[in-house]
Amino acid sequence: MLRSADYTIQGFLYQFNKTVLEILKAQDDDTITVEGIVEDIEIASPGSLTAIQCKYHESSTSFTPSAVYKPLLQMLKHFSDHPSAEIRYVLFAHFPSVGTSPPTLDKPTLQAALASKDKELSKYVKAIPSGIDLDVFESRFTMEFGPSYDDITKQVGKELESNGNLVGDIEALTYPNAIHMIATLSVKHDPADRRITKKEFLSNLKAIRTTAISRWTLTLKTRDKLLQARRKQLKAHLDKNARLRYFVIDPSSIEDYETEIVLFITDYLDKYHFKPAHIRTPILCLYATRNEIQEIQHRLYAKGIFSVDGFVGGQFEKAYFFREPLSSKGVGGKLKREFTLRILSWDEHGDVLNDRKCDDLFIIGEPECDSLDLVDVNVERLAGVTMKEIKYVIGVSNVYE
Repeated sequence: MLRSADYTIQGFLYQFNKTVLEILKAQDDDTITVEGIVEDIEIASPGSLTAIQCKYHESSTSFTPSAVYKPLLQMLKHFSDHPSAEIRYVLFAHFPSVGTSPPTLDKPTLQAALASKDKELSKYVKAIPSGIDLDVFESRFTMEFGPSYDDITKQVGKELESNGNLVGDIEALTYPNAIHMIATLSVKHDPADRRITKKEFLSNLKAIRTTAISRWTLTLKTRDKLLQARRKQLKAHLDKNARLRYFVIDPSSIEDYETEIVLFITDYLDKYHFKPAHIRTPILCLYATRNEIQEIQHRLYAKGIFSVDGFVGGQFEKAYFFREPLSSKGVGGKLKREFTLRILSWDEHGDVLNDRKCDDLFIIGEPECDSLDLVDVNVERLAGVTMKEIKYVIGVSNVYE
């Protein structure tokens, strides 16, 4: 991954960490909006609003005021539209070169931003009326220079501990779940759905006993520990013989899907569907076309694995799809089944999964599964992972690299 891409991801994570900090330090009756209407983080207290814009400039070799002209101009524009509103504006930014004596941003800095000739800033400058009262804005504005990425994560850990979370759970459970919760809130379309209170946040966090595996949590420096923790958590259900399991997989976000999907299926069946006690045929539901499904079936057939897709004479028959496989004893008394896997396309027939509820549903990648009835179903979401990591997490491999 390019270093610039690393900084972009860290920029989002830095903002998520700052959001968690603000929630944990808020009063119980404060409402925090993630990705608010005004700024990145909004804290609504009785009679006032604090709007925080968060910027991460790890790649900058030094601080110059021009680096923050854009967020300053955006804040000035909002202030000019709401001059009488009780809003406190905070620009929270990290620059590695800023030490214990950070520079101040005052009225001359605001004037310099408004006088900027930078073409990329021209539309922001033009949007601000010439008569804006910079003195009033300055009285409501604060510039805060944030700590390093590593230091802010440590601060979050300490705040989680001080808010009653067990120290031993923080690194591999509470902290990644906190980041995942903020990331999930940030992408919701309705601002009302992005609001949360400290009480709600802590209550939701303490109710979760499984480690969130997502494209955000797996970018944390504790990736190895998160995968190990998730493997241990899944083991309890995976060790049970008579469990009906569905796998819904979206290949688009899985980099090694093409080379590893057949190996994943093979390894899963070899470990979890080979005994006479393994009586529940698993279903593999892919975000794939019928032609792609048939290609997977043929590759499985070449490895001696028989699957059923429910098609009879070109038509999908639900009863045929869900029929139980005939079984017999082969050479040496080994169990031989007519088929060991049901496979289908989500776009064509994903709805049939609601006709027969599973015990465990594995949602791998980032498929949209809102139409599934998940009541009384153990749902395991694994996003941001490779197929090799999936194999490791579900216990069919001891390595994931």
